[in-house]
Amino acid sequence: MIEPLQTTLQSDNAYQKAKESEIYTYPIPLSPVMNEQHHHKAPNHSRPLLYVPNTLWTRLFAATVITETVLTVAIESWILMSLWGDLDDDTKADGPMRLQSFLGLYIFALIYELALSYDALRRKNTIQLIGLCICNLGLLTYGILQMQEIKDTVSSMTGVNISDHLENLYHIEIILVPVFLGIGTVCMSFFTWKLRAEFSWSIYKNISADLQMKRRYFTYQVYIALLKFDFFFVFGSQLQILLVVFQAEDLDFIINAALIPLTIGTLILSAQFCKREKTKSLILMMLFMLIIMGCFGLTLHRIHTPTESADFSSVRVSLTLFAAISLLLMLLTNVNCVACILNFNKGLKIHVNPPKKRKTSVSLELESQETPSRFLLN
Repeated sequence: MIEPLQTTLQSDNAYQKAKESEIYTYPIPLSPVMNEQHHHKAPNHSRPLLYVPNTLWTRLFAATVITETVLTVAIESWILMSLWGDLDDDTKADGPMRLQSFLGLYIFALIYELALSYDALRRKNTIQLIGLCICNLGLLTYGILQMQEIKDTVSSMTGVNISDHLENLYHIEIILVPVFLGIGTVCMSFFTWKLRAEFSWSIYKNISADLQMKRRYFTYQVYIALLKFDFFFVFGSQLQILLVVFQAEDLDFIINAALIPLTIGTLILSAQFCKREKTKSLILMMLFMLIIMGCFGLTLHRIHTPTESADFSSVRVSLTLFAAISLLLMLLTNVNCVACILNFNKGLKIHVNPPKKRKTSVSLELESQETPSRFLLN
């Protein structure tokens, strides 16, 4: 009876040693942040240098804006260059400033809208996409008005017969611009509605389900979008003013020329100070905006003053429109800026301005910790 019992115990011990040997030599599965030498490495979260739309709706939105911009800019550029070629030197000497500023700003608006569309998709900013749809609708209205604007401008530069000839020559091309913009506006609005849910999920992953934090982030997005639209209308207004005062007194030209870098610097610094939650600096930028608004108010007064209105006759309609929109947008920007300041120091900064990652590898912190290469089951 003793020998069979000893044989059984020996076989059990041999089986246990064999299992332990298997466990000790069992390969450990590698962690996604661990290489074959069991050194910890930081996962690669680096963004590509150039953003490329990677979903269905972002690609469709980008394709729509690119197609619309290429077609409309090509038509507007061709009309502008052709009109210069069809008009003789005598008519050019009269200075068709209205035609130059009208078509030039229109081309600039289309290209700037393309840049804002790319920026909105890259930053997943739904508010900016909605603003772009409204802006595209405004460009559509502007395109309809330009048909009469071009006709009136050419009539003032040439005879009636020549004006009718030019109108008939470019009639189809001028009509195509609002047609393309109308189709683009409808498509952009539909794609924005689809992207709203897609971008909302992205914001939810970053901000979480905190309702108050989402409202603060929404206020911040509105402020940044307003600054970007401010840039176009303010810059467009000041360019038109420079065209008028180019041959005026030197002091007037210098003052208006100095306002351009001041305005651009104010808008850029406002975005940076809001991102970094610099209260005093942002209040200073608000004061600069109020000064710029005062300059635009003075310009509107000069446009409609009988003694000085003749100087602005060539750009009265477009400059009045741009200056009025600039005043409205900058007023809304300052109001929204106050709301952003009230949200400072409440946890939003970590989401809109995360701290930069240290250049030191994570492995320097984790290499000192011994990671067992095997384990034993009891």
